[in-house]
Amino acid sequence: MIKNYFKIAWRNLMRNRLYALLNIAGLSIGLACALIVFWFIRFQTTHDHFHKNIDRIYQVTTEFHFDGVGYSRGVPTPMWKAIRTEMPSYTSTMCIESYDPFLSIFDNNGKPVKKFKEEGPVLAYVHPEYFSIFDVNWRVGNPEKSLGKPNTVVISEAMAAKYFGNENPIGKVLKLSNQLDLEVTGIVDNPADNTDLPYELFVSFSTLTANPKYQYGGSGLEHWGGVNSSTYCFVLLPEKVKLSTANKQMAALNKKYHGSDHKSYVHNLIPYKDMHHSIPYYGAMPMKWIWIMSAIGIFLIVTACFNFINMATAQALRRSKEVGVRKAVGGTKGQVFIQFLLETALITFTAMTVGFILASFILPHITEWLDRPGSWPKTVIWSDPLLWTFLASLFVIVVLLAGTYPGTILAGFRPVLALKGNVTTRNIGGISLRRGLIVFQFVLIQLLVICTLVVNNQVDFMLSSSVGYETKGIASIQIPTPDKINQSTFRQRLLEIPGISEVSFCMFLPTTTSNNTSNVKFDTRQKDEIWSINTKTADNNYVKTFGLTLLAGQNIPLSDTVRGYMVNEKVVEKLGYRDPNEVIGKNLKIWDVSAPITGVLKNWNNTSFQNGIDPIAIFTNNNSNYRCAIQLKSTNLHATMKRVEQLWSEYFPDYLYEQTFMDEQIAKSYELENLMLKLIRVFSLISIFIGCLGLYGLVKFMASQKTKEIGVRKVLGASLGSILGIFGKEIALLIVIAFALAAPLGWYVMHAWLQDYEYRIPIGADIMTIAILITFIVAAVTAGYESLKAALTDPVKSLRSE
Repeated sequence: MIKNYFKIAWRNLMRNRLYALLNIAGLSIGLACALIVFWFIRFQTTHDHFHKNIDRIYQVTTEFHFDGVGYSRGVPTPMWKAIRTEMPSYTSTMCIESYDPFLSIFDNNGKPVKKFKEEGPVLAYVHPEYFSIFDVNWRVGNPEKSLGKPNTVVISEAMAAKYFGNENPIGKVLKLSNQLDLEVTGIVDNPADNTDLPYELFVSFSTLTANPKYQYGGSGLEHWGGVNSSTYCFVLLPEKVKLSTANKQMAALNKKYHGSDHKSYVHNLIPYKDMHHSIPYYGAMPMKWIWIMSAIGIFLIVTACFNFINMATAQALRRSKEVGVRKAVGGTKGQVFIQFLLETALITFTAMTVGFILASFILPHITEWLDRPGSWPKTVIWSDPLLWTFLASLFVIVVLLAGTYPGTILAGFRPVLALKGNVTTRNIGGISLRRGLIVFQFVLIQLLVICTLVVNNQVDFMLSSSVGYETKGIASIQIPTPDKINQSTFRQRLLEIPGISEVSFCMFLPTTTSNNTSNVKFDTRQKDEIWSINTKTADNNYVKTFGLTLLAGQNIPLSDTVRGYMVNEKVVEKLGYRDPNEVIGKNLKIWDVSAPITGVLKNWNNTSFQNGIDPIAIFTNNNSNYRCAIQLKSTNLHATMKRVEQLWSEYFPDYLYEQTFMDEQIAKSYELENLMLKLIRVFSLISIFIGCLGLYGLVKFMASQKTKEIGVRKVLGASLGSILGIFGKEIALLIVIAFALAAPLGWYVMHAWLQDYEYRIPIGADIMTIAILITFIVAAVTAGYESLKAALTDPVKSLRSE
């Protein structure tokens, strides 16, 4: 019996190849997208879940309670000491990330023979306890022996092969920033793809205390009044300790070590598994995007299923006599229903196979296309039981969703009506059902188009809006050893190069994702201010190079040490003044250094358009100026930067040259938005394509039902335009109804999304107009061919049976 069912199902599909092809195409594309979305969500929601103690791992975070609430993953560096002292039963470790480290290998004569510039946060200073908290597989060595002493480093297998080839790296020396000699004492596995701790170089934390002159060492290791955004503290709670209990202990620790500032700097334990999705703590993938992607995946599957229902019910008229014969010879409703459900299962299985192959082929190329490593799985994990559960569930859901209604309609035909050919649209649910399904598809299409337009306009707004200073034509190069060169002489030599207008040395560019914050004390006030300040070190050419606007006072004095502070308008506001001139000459105390305010600068965006403007102080500290900003003229940039590289190599022959451009750096701030924009664009196009298949099916059905009506109209002299209008009015009405539903829903969803941005675009009528116009154009192109074909049919053929 089952074999016979499948044989008949196959024959029916072969008899109606176009119908089968359209259904398989729509379903396979929808299923492929659903699979890709599943892999994305699975990848993003399991970040770092491979650590066996993930449910007991917590990250210490900082809340800044000033006139508002700010958040940071960073903590004061001595946090680990305090936790070990106050909560000795907790396992804790500090982890200071270092971005883009430079490493080299020297020969016996002290000359570098190999130089390497890594990208991203691949290096971290950690305690041996780091490996008691996080699961890292050791190939050679162990934490206590390998990282128990200063100036030791543990490297990944990939780095071992990169630096030393086939040689045994143990005992070899890597020089970090040409300043620290690090002995390789261990080898660990390469980091997983789905981790927010992608470290491949682990340097012993004691290296910092043993080298106080190094950039991450010194007094900052004991400083409680400031937070570095790359200084993390992780804690492994004992099994029986509740989070609420631990946070009460953290509150007591805050009060003890922060003293009178304990209400301003609040440290909490946050489950580490939640940090990847946390918006306040700048998680790599906020949960809102996971929900958006989930919704898109569901929309595409539902759209594909509705296509199937549309075309299947349209086909029901053609199959009415077949059903009549089956029932006349004893077939039951159940048998007819099962027959159609098996046909649906056959189409779904074929579509799922095609979709799976398509998704598996696309997956390895997505990361490359998105240009954002670590955002997507590179390969399919075949051993994942959830994958097969998802596929099986998806198969059953699609078969039931797409097959139940058409199967019920077919099984419900009365044999007498079916054999006489008197089955009408009323018997198969009427054309109103197909209209409803098409309206639903148009709602989804227009919703995605509205979302795409809003995200696109917001990203364009962020990239094109003025940030309050000059970004075009600004190049940035690294200064590896600012304390060992004469910055003034180097600057003069750079200015001699044609094509360079201005040069400034600094630690942070005006807009950066990294920052240092400190508490601040003003003038004769007895207590610290109830807000923190973002600090930047720079020379007195910083303002001119970046085109910052000086509102009051003067530039910071030329000096090697702090002799004055330049602040932005936000600081003046926070201090309670309106006129910038009123704060000039008054003292600020930052990082325990007191100096007068020499000037006030106009506000600029120092992070991104998602955030408000921070209070900022700029001061001199030449030993911290690890970057050189170069203002370029618009002519012959390539030749100019080539000359810069040659000069740089004279000063730093033992290092690797690196350059970036300011506008590119700012664009990187919106990588996540650009990534999601690319995805939404693609899924919108796919949704439109699937919707077009459904619209094509509806028009084809309408044409078959109106064949005689069109013939009569043509005989009576109707024009081509009036006949096309029959189809056009119908489709236009469906689009308008869909728009009436999609527009308020789209506005609500995107208005909520825009609330995460301090500076945002309005959702105007132009966006809604473009959305409905796109839908009209797509519908006209899709329905045009079949409508024209029906309108041009010879009326003699249409009315022959009459």
